[in-house]
Amino acid sequence: MEDKKFTGTKTKRAMIEIFKYPHDTLMQKSTIWNTGDTIEGYDDIEKFESDMVALMQRHNGIGLAANQIGITRNFFAIGNDTFDTFNNPAIIWNPQIINFSEEKIMDVEGCLSFPDIWMKVERPKEVEVTYETTQGKTRSAKLKGMESKCFQHECDHLEGITFNKRVPKIRWQLAQKG
Repeated sequence: MEDKKFTGTKTKRAMIEIFKYPHDTLMQKSTIWNTGDTIEGYDDIEKFESDMVALMQRHNGIGLAANQIGITRNFFAIGNDTFDTFNNPAIIWNPQIINFSEEKIMDVEGCLSFPDIWMKVERPKEVEVTYETTQGKTRSAKLKGMESKCFQHECDHLEGITFNKRVPKIRWQLAQKG
């Protein structure tokens, strides 16, 4: 018997999923998102945003980059009720870090593409960022603490940099052994 929900167009995506390291898209640099671009399998960008945020939250994440779901475009989901700017999860488009604080912090990070691996990563304590909303409006913000770290982590993903590349090789090897 034919499954009716998958008939018609071949571009329908059954569901988005998080790809695990070392999936190819995790190491690929993303390209700019242009107004009018579409997501394969979605006629409605708001529905896609809702699905991506729900996927991030279902896995207890606070950030999820497009290339973690196999799309090499410049956007990611971010959000947590403890954040100042992104306390409601949202998709941000074409994010950029325009300024880093000189002060750095070393803190534990995890990644949805690296289940059950946690490592201390050093990053600037604060960042100034710009990004676009779904409606194409440009916004800027100053981020600090966990929110800053999360934004930097997701921007790294869009550059094809996974967090294991931000630590000494020996620390990565030890983390893999658990």
